[in-house]
Amino acid sequence: MHFIPTTPEEEILLFKKMNISKFSELINIIPESILINNDIGIDNPLSELEVYRELNELSHYNDNKSICFLGNGIYDHFIPAAVDFLSSRSEFYTAYTPYQPEVSQGTLQYLYEFQSMICELSGMDIANASLYDAASAIAEACSIALAATNNNIIMYSSLINNNYIEVLKTYFIGREVEFKEMDDDNGTTDLSKINDIKNNLAAVIIQSPNRYGLIENWSKAKNELLKSRSLLIAVSDPMSLSILKSPGQSGADIFVGEGQSVGNNMQYGGPLIGLMAIKEEFKRRMPGRIVGKTIDINNKVGYVLTLQTREQHIRRGHATSNICTNQGLLALRTAIYLSLMGKKGLPYVANLCYQKAQYAALNISKLNNFNLKYSKYFIKEFIIETKLSASNVIRHCNRKGILIGRVINDNHDSLLQISITEKRSKNEIDLLISTLKKLN
Repeated sequence: MHFIPTTPEEEILLFKKMNISKFSELINIIPESILINNDIGIDNPLSELEVYRELNELSHYNDNKSICFLGNGIYDHFIPAAVDFLSSRSEFYTAYTPYQPEVSQGTLQYLYEFQSMICELSGMDIANASLYDAASAIAEACSIALAATNNNIIMYSSLINNNYIEVLKTYFIGREVEFKEMDDDNGTTDLSKINDIKNNLAAVIIQSPNRYGLIENWSKAKNELLKSRSLLIAVSDPMSLSILKSPGQSGADIFVGEGQSVGNNMQYGGPLIGLMAIKEEFKRRMPGRIVGKTIDINNKVGYVLTLQTREQHIRRGHATSNICTNQGLLALRTAIYLSLMGKKGLPYVANLCYQKAQYAALNISKLNNFNLKYSKYFIKEFIIETKLSASNVIRHCNRKGILIGRVINDNHDSLLQISITEKRSKNEIDLLISTLKKLN
């Protein structure tokens, strides 16, 4: 059942129990000036049958033939049907809160397996059972660094996803945290400024692949921090991690990332799922839920929330974090997807992305008005510079049913952002190339 209907008679009973006579009394604390009293264009109520008929008619206007080459943090990867089927089973969506382990072993086990796989991908010691999205995960990682070092400066690469930077700065409004941006050096991060403020530095944040799709050098960034207390926060896409040197191997202290690419649909930009894994020394500072494996009184394997209690999340200023929930359904889908792909399947998919993206970039750069802006050290996303108006190129492609993006803060209107996943066939890539060629 998708909803529980309420009859007018039941509404009257509810109002009587609450000692009110109408719904508007429930919201009388909202100032009249911000209430919407005019028509908002929803028309009159319809029956369920009429709603289905209306939606069906509207669906005929949808263009389902568009080919997606969009990226910038959310990617169009293939999701096996088994992910949808298994994640929709009732034992998952009816499970009780994991704070009651005796009645939630199924939920706790899949979250434990999720954590284990994120640790293996990231090369870190401990992962939590997910955060809201990569942006909130980065902000929480910075909170760990600030508390662990007692320093107040956060350095971040200018090549981190713009949305992440905006959320990060919003998180720390009103707190005495200073942000320093590291410049772009031909598509990767210029690390030279780290030495200038090393003594007061809490963390350095490097995303790889960065927002241009290029692979960064976490090991080099960590070497710049060896004689300081500051932490290295490595941001990455878990799909790409299957073929890259892991953050743990590169010396990172905290890994964060966006899990949408492994088992979750694009869904117009959300909901998303934030990933976090850390070195063991910071385990007491980890936000969110952490599931542990143990043995019960009958000597059977059991799973419980560990290292922190629910009350920790409601201690206001003394709490490690105010996040006390997680993206359970998306974590489940991620765990199922990673299990299905396995240690061979995930690198295979990432390599397909790499091969197809390299093919696309090579052939687009041969066109007269287009060239590859930066190096070839990317996996599935790259930047194309055009002598034409990028906005006009995007509109031209859209009219042909091809979706490509533009680079945020591109003041010269000359940069195109293109993402190639394993879903894109050679015919689709060739169609993109030929469509751009017609603009020569």
